[in-house]
Amino acid sequence: MIILVGISLLLLAAHGALAAAGSTTFAAPWTPEAEDGTFVAVRGTVDGLRHLTGGHLSVTVGGATVFIPARVSDRICLEKGLNVSIAGTVQTYRGEKEIVVQFPGDVAVT
Repeated sequence: MIILVGISLLLLAAHGALAAAGSTTFAAPWTPEAEDGTFVAVRGTVDGLRHLTGGHLSVTVGGATVFIPARVSDRICLEKGLNVSIAGTVQTYRGEKEIVVQFPGDVAVT
């Protein structure tokens, strides 16, 4: 029983440390040459912000276009001029590369 409790505490500590580090810690830096499916991060100022139909957002950060689906955008608050760190998966949409955010925790105001 003591071993089980010890392992549980160790797993909880590891989970807390990984959550505190954030997903951008494990992401490659954004480049326009990144291949589809690559998990990347971009840091910078929100230069552009467009509200799309269905509650989605399109954000421009550091020259990268970031798509934030409604299920994520309704849980975050972004505005032009904020410094952010965003992680997501590269996807080509209509011939242009963009970063697609999956979780609210992948968007951090810095």
